[in-house]
Amino acid sequence: MGNKKNLWTVVICGVAAFGLIVPAMARDNGTPVDVRTVITGIHEVAAGNPLPGIHAEAKINGKVVDIYLGPADFVKRYDIKVGKGDEVHLIGTETAGADEDVVLSREITKGTFDRRTGIFRENMTYYLRNDAGPLWE
Repeated sequence: MGNKKNLWTVVICGVAAFGLIVPAMARDNGTPVDVRTVITGIHEVAAGNPLPGIHAEAKINGKVVDIYLGPADFVKRYDIKVGKGDEVHLIGTETAGADEDVVLSREITKGTFDRRTGIFRENMTYYLRNDAGPLWE
């Protein structure tokens, strides 16, 4: 009986640890990202799925990457407008998701990139996370 009790203690602790790890995936734990890119698409992930809310796609280092902006109500409340074709400066963290890598955006700045001079001219910066984590929590 003692071994079964210890096994259940380990299982329960493992489940509790998993419950703490999953929200941490929405925190900035991973590879830093600081790039200028063009948004190639926007979509919404429904509630009940990992990282529900508004996502963007953009090509980073030769591959299309999913960029998590935040919950839909947060994006709407703060009038965060990022769309297909927008030139952006993205700062965030790339983390391994269940099916693909995801960039958790910390801040995203819309602007225009002057290819002649190589200068990115900023228009609007949206702050989505800080050192404590997402601003909607």
